[in-house]
Amino acid sequence: MSVPTAGTREKNLLLGVAFCACDVLLMAGAAWYADSLAILSDLLKESTDFLAVFASYLTVLALRKAPGHRFAYGIGKLENLVSLAISLIMVGCSFFLLSKVVSHFHHPVPTSGTLPGIIIFSIYAFIGFTIWTRNRWILRHQHSPIIESQARLWFSKACFDSFMAIALTLELVFRGQTWSFYLDPLASLLGVGFMIHAAYAISSSSVSDLMDAALEEPTQLRILNQLVRHLDAYDRLHKVRSRRSGSRIFVEVFLDFPPELRMAQVQERIGRLRRAIVAAIPSAEVSILPHAPS
Repeated sequence: MSVPTAGTREKNLLLGVAFCACDVLLMAGAAWYADSLAILSDLLKESTDFLAVFASYLTVLALRKAPGHRFAYGIGKLENLVSLAISLIMVGCSFFLLSKVVSHFHHPVPTSGTLPGIIIFSIYAFIGFTIWTRNRWILRHQHSPIIESQARLWFSKACFDSFMAIALTLELVFRGQTWSFYLDPLASLLGVGFMIHAAYAISSSSVSDLMDAALEEPTQLRILNQLVRHLDAYDRLHKVRSRRSGSRIFVEVFLDFPPELRMAQVQERIGRLRRAIVAAIPSAEVSILPHAPS
């Protein structure tokens, strides 16, 4: 695969919106045809997934606008807020499914008309793992809280669909045996576990970015590596400040320059150093600031 372009996130999310919309329509048909609580609960889960993916797509479109006077650094943190909203939606889905699982364990009943649901679960398990793989590839080239949340969402969806397909298939094969009545709620319970884990991972990473934490150590080392490579450009390094705003990275470097240099010479060195850091971290907005003597 080639390196992702500026519109890769939008195209990937739009693809997810289309698949989620088709999934909702297909599961609605399967739920109408089948007498299965698991398929009905999946229909409600897929509906909330569609809303989450569609909200993420609209957010990414909003983020493409240039920063205004009210938000000089852009509205990148909107990605983190939407990611938190997605995690809350997933938690809500998890509690809903958990209540259905408990009820099904207390009153186990056989299912009927599940063959269309099995086919849909199998198809969307494959689609989910495919989209998850593509999202992970994008994240290796470009940090984005929304794409990260979508990767976790699609992974949990694919695992859930896989478990549901396997459970309904076994229940169909061994129908009539009492023990098979419990396969459906067991698969749902595993799906709940995946969703809660994904929601926790999404919320923990998004809260960290909202707190303006410094960049992770590997990224900071790339900045320091360029500063070491250009030691001849300045006299002393005072400090480096860094933070994220959604998918954007902001880096501020405070340096002492030789006092005998003219401003034009200092600007030339600043430009050279800035280009080197941006080449090492393509998504960074770098400011090189001459440090004022105290």
